[in-house]
Amino acid sequence: MLIIGIGVLLTGSVLAQNQPTSSNWQSMRILNTADPVYPPHLLQIGAVEGEARVVINTDADGKLADWLVISYTRSEFAEAAVTALKQWKFEPGRLQGDPVGTTVELKFSFEAKGVVVSTSSPSDVLEARFMRFRGDRNVYQPCSPRELDRAPAPLVTIAPRYPGELAKQGVKGAVTIEFFIDEAGAVRLPAGVTTENKVLTALALDAVKQWKFTPPTTRGKGVLVKASQVFNFNAAG
Repeated sequence: MLIIGIGVLLTGSVLAQNQPTSSNWQSMRILNTADPVYPPHLLQIGAVEGEARVVINTDADGKLADWLVISYTRSEFAEAAVTALKQWKFEPGRLQGDPVGTTVELKFSFEAKGVVVSTSSPSDVLEARFMRFRGDRNVYQPCSPRELDRAPAPLVTIAPRYPGELAKQGVKGAVTIEFFIDEAGAVRLPAGVTTENKVLTALALDAVKQWKFTPPTTRGKGVLVKASQVFNFNAAG
């Protein structure tokens, strides 16, 4: 039976990531960064701070393979963060000495110092008033289960392969895969929570990447959600 858990996927901050407990794990390193450019238009309307969160995946060569914006206070901050990220350089994480792909959540905090005096168009004045009313809360972020009017239902689920030779060798255990389901029902940025057995984790990831769901919705509109799935690999079947 398929059980989808809507919960926390990853937490972290800028240049930080979750550290697996395994002593055989070496985390991904960020070698070079490019600072995001503060959107000039936002200064004109009095938006002096905000944030954006982006989940990224780097491959075994340390290249940025994929990314997903999961929250922002304004879309301009998310766009600035992604533009900067595309210029970053990474060193891949290593598991048991082998380079592996890594999924990390990054938080970008934007803050403008000083006072900016400028003329504003009537539309800018209205937007500035809205900014003061709204504050810096997120206008886009993953929805919680109670916010959904339609939870994502599985359309395509592929079970992980469990080769007979692994079962004969007694290679078994539970693997938890956490991922996002986007507004179209596609699986995005799946990641293994533990790194105890990279072979079983890889088998589970290969399966989840092929899954598809009905779009999760809130008030009839497609939204982003977090989900997880536990796979039990048991040599007894």
